[in-house]
Amino acid sequence: METFALIVRYGFLVVLAIEAVFVGRAFLGLMREKALATRPAPAEE
Repeated sequence: METFALIVRYGFLVVLAIEAVFVGRAFLGLMREKALATRPAPAEE
């Protein structure tokens, strides 16, 4: 029963870490898109 509790606890922590990575990547992607959108367009055209 102790091993089951450990598996549940660490499985939950692993899922939290994976979710944090996905949220961080999505946040960085949004920041990058916003930076590209607000950057002035190149005047070479």
